[in-house]
Amino acid sequence: MKNIVKKVIFILIILMILVSINTKIHAWSGIIEDGKDFISAGQSSGRDTIKAEELQSLSGYLYNILLAGGVVIAVIVATVLGIQFMLGGAEGQAKVKEMLVPFVIGCIVVFGGFGFWKIAITVGNKLESAGGTPSSSSSSYERDENGNPICRNCGDELGPGEQRRGKCSSCGEPTGI
Repeated sequence: MKNIVKKVIFILIILMILVSINTKIHAWSGIIEDGKDFISAGQSSGRDTIKAEELQSLSGYLYNILLAGGVVIAVIVATVLGIQFMLGGAEGQAKVKEMLVPFVIGCIVVFGGFGFWKIAITVGNKLESAGGTPSSSSSSYERDENGNPICRNCGDELGPGEQRRGKCSSCGEPTGI
């Protein structure tokens, strides 16, 4: 029976390596090209050349690859532990039970981390689509007697350009506009 388990584990490892190599080649080529584009866009004169949609799609792509890898590894390890538990004697079952604790903790860390990442991205997208970030709700500007916005920090009037940038040109304070 141990020989069969070794053969199954060997076949699963070979399949995992083949899938991993194919996925890594495809993923790394896209990631490296996107990284080079990101660096060249940051070195260019304009700040608007970086497209948020492309970064978001890359992040989603990376998320899906890592999540799929985590699922595949968890299934393989669970299968191996299950086979060892069924075929092992009392000592083998005790070893499997000892190995289950790190396995369960690892699954909680991996899938919980992905869950927290997904929640953070979803909340960030909701805040962005709602029209701002949490800091924009606490504004650093007031209105003068004519209704024009003025910086709360230095008292200068905020022009249209400063309102678009959301930053006072005199003191650099975020305006929250």
